[in-house]
Amino acid sequence: MFNDSLVIFQKELKRIFTDRRLLVMIIVVPLVMLPLMYSIMAKVGKSRAKDISEYTSQIYVCEGEQTDPLAMNRFMDGLKSQNSKIISISRDDMGAIKKLIEEKQVQLLISFPNNIEKDLAIYKPFDMHIFYNTTSDYSEHALRKVKDLFDKISKEIIQERIADKGLSENILKPLTINETLTKEEVNLAKEGSKAGKILGIMLPFFLLIYLFANAMQVGLDIVAGEKERGTLAILLVNQVDRLSIVLGKLFAVMIAAFAGAASSVIGLIIASRFFLSMFGSSSAQMKGYAMDTQSIIQFAIVVIPLAILLVSIVLLVSTYAKNPKEGQGMIMPVYIAVMIMGISTMQMGDIPPEWMRVTPVFNSLIALKDIFIQDVEWGNVLLTLSTNIVLAAIIIYVIMNMFKNEKILFRI
Repeated sequence: MFNDSLVIFQKELKRIFTDRRLLVMIIVVPLVMLPLMYSIMAKVGKSRAKDISEYTSQIYVCEGEQTDPLAMNRFMDGLKSQNSKIISISRDDMGAIKKLIEEKQVQLLISFPNNIEKDLAIYKPFDMHIFYNTTSDYSEHALRKVKDLFDKISKEIIQERIADKGLSENILKPLTINETLTKEEVNLAKEGSKAGKILGIMLPFFLLIYLFANAMQVGLDIVAGEKERGTLAILLVNQVDRLSIVLGKLFAVMIAAFAGAASSVIGLIIASRFFLSMFGSSSAQMKGYAMDTQSIIQFAIVVIPLAILLVSIVLLVSTYAKNPKEGQGMIMPVYIAVMIMGISTMQMGDIPPEWMRVTPVFNSLIALKDIFIQDVEWGNVLLTLSTNIVLAAIIIYVIMNMFKNEKILFRI
């Protein structure tokens, strides 16, 4: 039986790895496209951020009627010190300016109430109005800058009032947080865990998707394709043990899925310097991150059963389908479900629900995330291993029985 499995395994590997089109799709494309895609995204993001920060905003200001211009001058001088074009208008013009903001031709309109100096004198808060457009990046950036400016002026006014009363500024500051310690002293996260957390969000999802996608590309043809070409019937006539056929094809698809997934992971690692910058982390943090021997072993213990499970699912569909086209239609709902499972764990909190720990695929994603941040328990790794292997064994058992029944295998 072992020799038959080995012959079929070698035959399928030769067919897979001599197909140039297939090799390009499962190995070259992810290895080249992922770094290229993330480098373009990072460059476009930086270019867009620079463009927004350097843009000269048009800000219209309705100063209202002020009996003492000194109070208003403080706000106007602050606005003119920013990279903005300040234009004063009357209240009658506000309607037209609001229309221009709506059309994204102007970024902000600031309206002050009348006689703000009187409210300031009696410590009464006055309410100014700032009109903006959240669908415009330039308008939102101008709003943030103006809010920061007015917050600064507000604090200065409070400090002046406290000084006028002869009080200490500390009267408004009953406590401080971490001002006597450094950031490194208070942040107790393990070294490299920030980069590991980001990788733990991205890599398990992409690993799952590429394992399944590569298994689909190879696995749907390996049984359903042979049925369509008539070569499977010839193989069965040769009295080759059915279990040998299943195992030979299963391991061949698994090797192809691993090759594609490894190519994707290498592509992602190359691309990591770009997407880490998109998450606000530096490439230096990535360089400081490394998986130890135990984490690599745990990674293998989780990924190999996951690959066997995914390949067995694809092989089950391929065995039932009459041809690869029918198999693609059958496997797509499963592929979408796997994608949803991957996406749902990307934004999951630090403590996942217990049912996810015992649910195949879900538990693999959670375990991989914990492995990348190097905070995984062996119990969870072994639980993941056992549940995925048990489910894969059940599916393989079903496939073997389908191979034994030609009415089901050929749907006659």
